[in-house]
Amino acid sequence: MRTLACLRRSMLAVLFFCCVATVKAQTFSDVLASTDWDVFFPHRFNPDDRTGAGTLPATAAKDFYSYSNFATAVSRMANIKIISERRCGTNAYRLTRVDKTTGASVVIRTDADFSASTNMIITETIDYATFAGDGDLTVRKRELMAFLANISQETTGGWPTAPGGQYAWGLYFREEVGYEGTTNIGYRDETNTQYPPAPGKSYHGRGPIQLSYNYNYGQASEFIFGDKNVLLANPEKVIQDGVIAFETGIWFWMAQQYPKPSCHDVMIPGKFTPTAEQLAIGLKPGFGATVNIINGGIECGGTGAEKPQVVSRVGHYQRYTSLKSVSLELDGGNNAANCGCANMGSFAIDNAECSKVTSLSFTSPANGILSVTSLAPVTLTVAKNDPRSEITQVYIKINGQRIAGTSVQFTPAAYQAYTATAVGLRTGKDSVVASTTFAVYNTSTLAGCSFLPVWDATKIYEAAGNIVLYNSVVYRNQWWAGSADIPGTNTTWAIVGNCNGNGGDGGGNGQSCGTVVGWTTGNIYLSGNQAAYNGKIYQARWWTQGERPDLNSGSGQVWQFISNCPASAARVAAIAETPSTSSDKVIVYPNPVSGSTLQITVNAGTQEKLLVSLLDVKTGQPVLQQVYTPAGKTAQKVQLDISHVPTGVWVLKVTTARNERVGTVKVVRIQ
Repeated sequence: MRTLACLRRSMLAVLFFCCVATVKAQTFSDVLASTDWDVFFPHRFNPDDRTGAGTLPATAAKDFYSYSNFATAVSRMANIKIISERRCGTNAYRLTRVDKTTGASVVIRTDADFSASTNMIITETIDYATFAGDGDLTVRKRELMAFLANISQETTGGWPTAPGGQYAWGLYFREEVGYEGTTNIGYRDETNTQYPPAPGKSYHGRGPIQLSYNYNYGQASEFIFGDKNVLLANPEKVIQDGVIAFETGIWFWMAQQYPKPSCHDVMIPGKFTPTAEQLAIGLKPGFGATVNIINGGIECGGTGAEKPQVVSRVGHYQRYTSLKSVSLELDGGNNAANCGCANMGSFAIDNAECSKVTSLSFTSPANGILSVTSLAPVTLTVAKNDPRSEITQVYIKINGQRIAGTSVQFTPAAYQAYTATAVGLRTGKDSVVASTTFAVYNTSTLAGCSFLPVWDATKIYEAAGNIVLYNSVVYRNQWWAGSADIPGTNTTWAIVGNCNGNGGDGGGNGQSCGTVVGWTTGNIYLSGNQAAYNGKIYQARWWTQGERPDLNSGSGQVWQFISNCPASAARVAAIAETPSTSSDKVIVYPNPVSGSTLQITVNAGTQEKLLVSLLDVKTGQPVLQQVYTPAGKTAQKVQLDISHVPTGVWVLKVTTARNERVGTVKVVRIQ
């Protein structure tokens, strides 16, 4: 019996592994095969046939809307991930583009309202690999049919009695009627400063989604290329390259543009849950919502009867879903009357959204500063907004530590900038995350002053006592300060001290000279110890503390002048803050840098992955990031492409995969 039982178990194991072996991962070709393409688009764009006879392009080069171009576009876009940060109750965004192959990320857009707003941030990840790749095969097919139906309507050449049927004429036009083959110029928003039109360029409808206006070309270009100027300067690329054309369509389909959700989300069951207010005006997920997102202001709402354009969109959708044997509705229904948007209202900003969002926010530190007099334990505090009691646990991650609680103690290792991340765990849902970057700043010695918040001309400083950095000087406002109260021009801002390097005149200028560390008031210097002050090197003759070198040097004085700092060393020391714990670990060259490449030498003593980040000194947010794995534990050289980084002062930060700091260096970008 024991032998028979073993045999049965063996047979079951063989059957199990055979079954597993037959499971095949779904691919894009499972959703739409190349053999479907000619059936779907028998009258697609052909430069040799603009009569609609149905002659397919003779060569791959002429087949602008080919299956191959579409599949390539899907594959390329799958390599992109967008970290979307939005201020609740607004459509103010900060978007970070992540290359999933290299791990490199860059902030491609920061709205002015985003920086000015104090509303909590809602963070979402938009993975472009989920285009026609979310859910089971039926869901994936239905979403793709909805996408093809909409781009078919945008590019249709059909009419009610057209050969093969009105809805077999999708992708017939490559660009807007009235512009094809002409030099006409249109769709230029000259007032848009974020995405300004290039001289002499037309931004009329091009490609499958009929991309229009310079602000849409700029946004699409940021997502696709990581650079808004590629399509702003060359909008004609959208009709020169079929892959790029399809990429613009996928960009629009996946992009969230609050208060509208993405077309992708409304076609995936459970992705878009309407609020009570939205349900009351007929907003619901499904094909009709995609029409409302794409062109709701013209085609949806109003009369109660569907507009002709919507009828045509639904007609294309019916044809494609029938060809792929999937239902029209998300719940499996096939009532075309439920696929329109005549009875839908418009998406509107929810001014009460912030109160409805489960979120965390830091209440301490406030204003990006923790003012201290020593490196003693400090308190970090997080507030919860949890209207549905979803958060089960909160912890704070900082400097490689994970500390449980909403109010925790943290002991800083140095006067510098730190980033703290609060995480709220939710059962069955994504965690809620909030981050803050702040400076640990010594009010006596001004140590850490180089990391203080920079004075912001757009900000109103209502309460007295705000600390800011402006032109290497630390200021404190004595009363209300507006944009006209520029530090140093009136008595509104009182000078606290000069910030030279990582310290200041209030307690030493902290300016290093090569390997000689800057003098500070709190440090004890024994006989023979050296210190740098104001571009000069001094040596102590005997024990001293608090006696400034430039005021106490010469015959009979405690300090002896040794030499001037070399010009190059003084300049680099003045702009490159390198804490003593990392000065030998991260070196950048040249600095200041005027070219497109920054050379970085990292001696981290580890082989784990490292993250190189270029941070905005004002916000502490990364504008450029690159992940790399050291080949060994010795010093490694890294090149960072900074060709798209504006001139100014930036902070280069290197951390390990566990968020342990390797080194921080201030970098100056010049023309």
